[in-house]
Amino acid sequence: MNRYNKQGVESYRDCVQNRLEELTINQASQSSDIIHIRESVDRLEIMVKEQNGRVRKNEQFLSAISAVGGVISIVFTGFIVWLFKGRM
Repeated sequence: MNRYNKQGVESYRDCVQNRLEELTINQASQSSDIIHIRESVDRLEIMVKEQNGRVRKNEQFLSAISAVGGVISIVFTGFIVWLFKGRM
């Protein structure tokens, strides 16, 4: 006595095999997408590090200019005060 329908079993096996092939293709596609995303993120990380370096240099330059400007303003203010104090 045969409990299984041979044609039904074969059809089911073919269906499972096709689904496994689809899943394998999808997994390979997702894997390549993940690799592409990882490479893109690595490039962006390098670019952000470069920009942070440039921003740091610019901030240091601006603080140096502010310091020099502050010293010059103090000297100029002192000179003006000395001029007016000498006249009075």
